[in-house]
Amino acid sequence: MTRWTDERIPLWVAPVEGEALDSWIEAYARRLAVSGGEFTRFLGLSGTDPGFMVRRLTHAERDALAQRTGLPPEALAVMTLDRFDGVTVAIDPDNRTMGRPPAWRHYGSRSRFCPACLADNQGRWPLSWRLPWSFACVRHELLLCDYCPVCGRPPPVSTLGRGRPSSPGVCLHATETGRAIRCGYPLTESPAPALRHDGAVLAAQHAVNREILGTSVAGEARTRGQELHVLARRALRGIHELPSAPSVVDAILDDCGGALPALAIRDEASDAHNTAVGTAVAVIATDRGHPACDEVFAWLLSTHRPRVPRSNYAASKISEWLPAGPRVVNRMLSAADSELTFIARLRYGTATPAPAWPDRSDEDVRHRASKLPAMIWPSWAFRLLPVETDAPVAGFRRACASLMLLPGTNWDYLPAASLMGNTSPKSNRRALDAAVTLSGAETLVTVLPELAKALDSHAVPIDYARRRRLFSPDSVAFDHHAYQELCQRHGWRSHAPIRIQRLHWQLARLLLGADPGAASRTPAGHLSFRYRLHPDLHELLHAQAATNLEAHGIDEPVSWEPPPTWITDASLPPGPETINRSQLAQHAANGPEPAELAHLLDLDDARLLLAVETFGTTAPHPVQQQPPAPGRRTPRQGVLAPRSLQQLYQEQQLRQHQIAELAGCSISTVRHALDEAGIPLRRRRPAGHLEKSISRTWLEAEYHHKGRSSPDIARELGVRKDDVMRLVNKWGIPRHPTSQFTNPFASLDTDLSPAMHAVSRTKNSIQRLHHLTVISRHRTLQDAAAELGVTWGTLNYQLKRIEATVGFTIIGTGRSRPLTITEDGRRFLDEAVRLLSVLDDRAP
Repeated sequence: MTRWTDERIPLWVAPVEGEALDSWIEAYARRLAVSGGEFTRFLGLSGTDPGFMVRRLTHAERDALAQRTGLPPEALAVMTLDRFDGVTVAIDPDNRTMGRPPAWRHYGSRSRFCPACLADNQGRWPLSWRLPWSFACVRHELLLCDYCPVCGRPPPVSTLGRGRPSSPGVCLHATETGRAIRCGYPLTESPAPALRHDGAVLAAQHAVNREILGTSVAGEARTRGQELHVLARRALRGIHELPSAPSVVDAILDDCGGALPALAIRDEASDAHNTAVGTAVAVIATDRGHPACDEVFAWLLSTHRPRVPRSNYAASKISEWLPAGPRVVNRMLSAADSELTFIARLRYGTATPAPAWPDRSDEDVRHRASKLPAMIWPSWAFRLLPVETDAPVAGFRRACASLMLLPGTNWDYLPAASLMGNTSPKSNRRALDAAVTLSGAETLVTVLPELAKALDSHAVPIDYARRRRLFSPDSVAFDHHAYQELCQRHGWRSHAPIRIQRLHWQLARLLLGADPGAASRTPAGHLSFRYRLHPDLHELLHAQAATNLEAHGIDEPVSWEPPPTWITDASLPPGPETINRSQLAQHAANGPEPAELAHLLDLDDARLLLAVETFGTTAPHPVQQQPPAPGRRTPRQGVLAPRSLQQLYQEQQLRQHQIAELAGCSISTVRHALDEAGIPLRRRRPAGHLEKSISRTWLEAEYHHKGRSSPDIARELGVRKDDVMRLVNKWGIPRHPTSQFTNPFASLDTDLSPAMHAVSRTKNSIQRLHHLTVISRHRTLQDAAAELGVTWGTLNYQLKRIEATVGFTIIGTGRSRPLTITEDGRRFLDEAVRLLSVLDDRAP
């Protein structure tokens, strides 16, 4: 207010600090000796109710008031409830009506009052008295009043009519005789309970002023208000329903006049008395520094939410308190830790410093799963695995990885295990239960939720979900040429099939961060192979893993583990970082057995293997160069001669199994001959080679319609049977039923009768058809059995089985008559003789 204008009223009435807009308008009207209604009409706001203006000003009202009174628009806005909208009151944006507020039923359309303040301020009303969280005057240490002692109604702050000017500090409520006649009771004489200076009610009002009414962060004020409101309502209900209350609650009641708060029919009343008692109890229950905090909080937990069935399960009881907000719920979860199941303790993190109600979405769960291998990392398994346990370590690690998806989510164990690719969840869980039987699960329920939270809040350099989709022992690419060069350098046998298989398995394990498959036990052979792996082979595997990642365009480290610093809990068990690595490497260099090395390092066997896996340490036996076998000194002859091998394998591009058929030897012999001749093995065919060389129609005709076996088709194509079956599954071609056998006549390229086709898909069909043709040449089954060297009962059983398959009688039998061949049987036997003859002619 820097200058006077022609439009401004020549008399100036300054608002008092914190005054409500309608109170200031009424005080201005009194100064001008007019009523509040006449004053607003004079301002050009005819028909405008100050009771609506105090809620929120329109642009026209704000401009008119600022122009005629000289009060800046910013100062006018501070005198309204607008800044409290959505925090302590609810104002309709269109018509400025008051809706149900976030807490209590005091809507803000009326005002409480302090008689002493009205006397001191000449009847000026602070804005804060309209707020539901104002229940005490901290200046005069009085409980606020809600109603006029005479008329029993909430006293209005301003007048609307053309009557006489109002008197300060009196009840302006219209009586029944007319609007112009006011109650007129001096509100400054209203009785108000005096509050103790050091009492809980005044302390609660100070806390509310600081944490709800005085904060500039609306979200924090709403959360704190909801927390106190829920606890306060439970406190009011507990005072009426429970037989006893903590002594501090009785002291609060005495401070407010000694009377019990009035309980409304549908909800707790929201007058100053109820609000003061309930809020004071709620503030104590949430003040961890108050000596009665835990006692009051436990008392509140024993109250029951109305109209909700009571549950005896701890988590269900806690769910009733969700409206109170996270601080209250988390505190209740900590208190209920001893009542919860193992899964619930993991889900809510009740054994951690910060338990929480689940708030993670399904997408969050899948994102966390992408940060986890199917088996928890070896260094973390080292920390979590109980000492001296005989439980399967792989199963324990798989169960831990699956359980890592539960903290903060509503997922159950079985779906979590399925998402992680752990398809034997019950076996994994039995391994975990066996491990924690003696020592308990305290370490798991403490560490796993904390580690899950750390994964959610940190970036992880590996996408394990993508690796689970891409890699398996059959799909990883292994450079056999590099392996052969390494074998030649060390003098090892390069064609040891079991070693090749285990190298593929270890390569897949390195990429997956877990054992391939879903077993709860790591195969002993693979475990021993990993422990005895030569350092050069170990380096080769890492290089091969990096090559596989690069081939798929993946820029990630081969392996990674979360650092222990992600969890600051002092109770975190020590990990393998406590082991002296130089001492470990020194002992391992001598190639001791795992039990011996574990004893030297004062570890159990399981922890030793986890430690060497973490550090990449191995304990290989001293490698002895194998002398050549005696037969190697004789030069290879015929097909296996070096020059012949070079022509067949390199020039004609025959595969090893085809050369083996020509030479009449095994595939391993061909590999040895290639190695001796210095002929490098060809690289594996690129992915998708077989799919490009044959069509789905051809494979379906050969496999499904003709009934050929996958090994038979694989031999024709020069591939493995697993490659054939992979295409069968990919293209959705029906697989042979387990009770059905391959058709031995499929390769003859001849049509079979329906009866012969049915018999050809049964067990030992060639042998049984041969026996059937022999039976047809004899008068009795005994004579045929004597020729074949079997019992007549066997022949009788085979005959009946064939007849049951074809659906008609082939050879009639009887005790007193010779065997007779039926007409259908003759046709069937002729076809069998012809087919068996063709097979004999094609046999090598």
